[in-house]
Amino acid sequence: MGTPYGPGQPPGWQQPGQPYPPQPAAYQQPAGPRYDNDKGFFGSLFDFSFDNFIAPKLVKFLYVVSLILLTLFAIGYIIFGFAAMASGDDSGAVVGLLIIIAAPIIWFLYVMVTRVWLELLIVMFKISEDIKDIRDSRTLR
Repeated sequence: MGTPYGPGQPPGWQQPGQPYPPQPAAYQQPAGPRYDNDKGFFGSLFDFSFDNFIAPKLVKFLYVVSLILLTLFAIGYIIFGFAAMASGDDSGAVVGLLIIIAAPIIWFLYVMVTRVWLELLIVMFKISEDIKDIRDSRTLR
């Protein structure tokens, strides 16, 4: 049988291993203009109407500062652990070893908690900004 769909295939069925025809594209509305009234760091800092938030601009800085402080504390605890091990007591050696083992684990957990907390902060501000954009787009129509 010489059909264009192949032997044994009823018309309109897909051949095995062959690509499907493209789907007709649905009509989409073009996105409206985005009114970005970002005032920058100092403009947001002195915005008394609180329309522009400053926290999203500070998150990177806060994360770097927290990483530096957490790392310094972890290094301090590791040095304290070595000092406890060098004290000569058997209990000091055990405590020092536990501190040396626990310091990186605790550092990692604090870094994770800090990161998640800052991400939640960003999500809250993004939700607020998106709601404001939706409200502003409805008032422009």
